[in-house]
Amino acid sequence: MARNLGRVAPMSRGMKPRPRLLDAAEHPASLAALSKPPAKLWAVGSLPAGPSVAVVGTRRANPEALRFTEGLAEELARAGVGVVSGGADGVDAAAHRGALRGEGATWVVQAAGLDAPYPSRSRRLFDEIVEAGGGWLSETPPGQPPYKSRFLERNRIIAALADLVLVVQAPARSGSLSTARHAVSLGRPLYAVPASPWDLRAQGTTRLLAKGAASPCLSAADLLEALGRDAPQAALPLPPPPLTGALGVVYDALESTPRHLDVLAAATGLSAPEVQVALVRLAAKGLARPEGAGWCMRG
Repeated sequence: MARNLGRVAPMSRGMKPRPRLLDAAEHPASLAALSKPPAKLWAVGSLPAGPSVAVVGTRRANPEALRFTEGLAEELARAGVGVVSGGADGVDAAAHRGALRGEGATWVVQAAGLDAPYPSRSRRLFDEIVEAGGGWLSETPPGQPPYKSRFLERNRIIAALADLVLVVQAPARSGSLSTARHAVSLGRPLYAVPASPWDLRAQGTTRLLAKGAASPCLSAADLLEALGRDAPQAALPLPPPPLTGALGVVYDALESTPRHLDVLAAATGLSAPEVQVALVRLAAKGLARPEGAGWCMRG
């Protein structure tokens, strides 16, 4: 699945990454399909080889979408399929974590230079990706920050590296939709996860499905079938029953990054004590955890 880079030393835990500028001959062949292939490409770890799926979506995905993403990526990994994403919070990070949990390889395509992972709080995750046989890629030179335009530009690389592209959850103005457009232009099969039409966090994916631009993905089996591969025997666990009352309201307000109690109270319209009680109950269910001065969804 992974193509090793001969001159890249293995990275021990805690060691700083050592990006290497690839020779033109080392660039993944699939990038040649781009109308504007990267002129230069830096890498840490291995390069993708073999079947792979790009899994992208919003940074502010709801907990159900994140759990779906992790489970799907885990099943893809156990079936021998690599996972490509952008390393951002939300859907991207969930896809990487799921692939690692499935003991597979996953690759991050960064918008910044590879000398510093972005976002920096994901450094441990990125290190684990390399240790597990995956890698990081970027056309941005080391030392360069992730300007907004670079996120959109790198999305074409994510689409080109994959055999098919899945958008899990994306609002109407999500950068993930640019990855979807690149997938279509490259002739890559495009999939999206169906959602309620009133879910603002999924308006972009809902429109992809409504216009016929994407096929629906209900499980990893849909993607494995498209790749001509068999799904592992173990089925994905069923999602938990919906939460009701204050518990459900607070649960929906949680994000992958910590939110202060006062912010959650303002977002939910509940009092701070009511939010606190709900958070404790969610933590007991394994759905929330305290982090720093705030609370976030458990992922």
